[in-house]
Amino acid sequence: MFGDFIGFARHVRRSEGVKNALNTPTRLSLHAVQRLNRGHFAIEIRADSGFFSVMQIVLCILLYCDEKHLKPIISARGGSYGDAQGKIDWFAECFENLAPASMAARPRLRTSVVRDLGDLGFRRYEHGLGLERASALFLSNYRPAESIREEVDQIRQRLDIGASTLAVHFRGTDKRFEAHTIERDAFCRLVEKTLADEPHLTNLFVSSDEAAFLDFFVNWGFAVPVSVAPATLLASGEKPVHFSGHPGLAIGREALVTSLLLAQCGSLIKTPSYLSAWSKIFNPSLRVKLAVPPRQDAFWFPDSQIWNEQMNHGSDRVIHEIESASAELPFAGNRTIA
Repeated sequence: MFGDFIGFARHVRRSEGVKNALNTPTRLSLHAVQRLNRGHFAIEIRADSGFFSVMQIVLCILLYCDEKHLKPIISARGGSYGDAQGKIDWFAECFENLAPASMAARPRLRTSVVRDLGDLGFRRYEHGLGLERASALFLSNYRPAESIREEVDQIRQRLDIGASTLAVHFRGTDKRFEAHTIERDAFCRLVEKTLADEPHLTNLFVSSDEAAFLDFFVNWGFAVPVSVAPATLLASGEKPVHFSGHPGLAIGREALVTSLLLAQCGSLIKTPSYLSAWSKIFNPSLRVKLAVPPRQDAFWFPDSQIWNEQMNHGSDRVIHEIESASAELPFAGNRTIA
């Protein structure tokens, strides 16, 4: 009974009609203020959601600005990844702006503070997104900060990550509310099947927010070497990492480094997760296989498009592989999800 109530509450909370109605006054006021900036769109994000949920907001702002021929001025403070006082722009700590506007060109900008896409009215931009366009647009505006690029490169060399590496990402904790689940042993068998079918993949690189899964995976007995992402800030029980009491700036950096490392691999097998889906945006040529789809009421980009493309380009093969790993997956037989 309680579980049904929680499910209903989540459905209502995610309802676009409800969100749009509640956010209409805020949205109208925000856009009225931003029109005064004469060609600039200055947004400060203060969100308590996951790191890559915030990145989704950034991406939709970039799409809007591209469509309206505006110059985006984006910052992110406080929330789950900033300092308690909100003084540090943690987005600027993580990314370099490749096309910074000069301060002389933007005097006395009015910056609007938002918590999510509903405050902006930009959820519609997710529905029409394409992976290639999203990647090109983001990477033409931003790149990871130099210190992060250096850290990623050092780890990549130390763990021998490259084109012959099969990346694995298993998102656990509360993700069961947003994605179908797969048992750990079924997931490992799917990894084994991929290694057998693609002998050019000679090592594994695994990441997860669950320490128990990492232990299980490492001890599975794969025929190739396994390296574990050097993440130290993991989830606490069923609480996601960003609600587990870790320092915000540290977990944000660790999440970004992990996503970039996954992007350095030749192929990726994953469960639904913004973190690993953004690896495809950082590296559009990365081959990605979703072991299970997101749930229909959480069918969000980029995983939504990754799943649909997977089904359209090789549905019979993919369904057979996953059914072979586990005959009781909840979506078996569903070829497409709209």
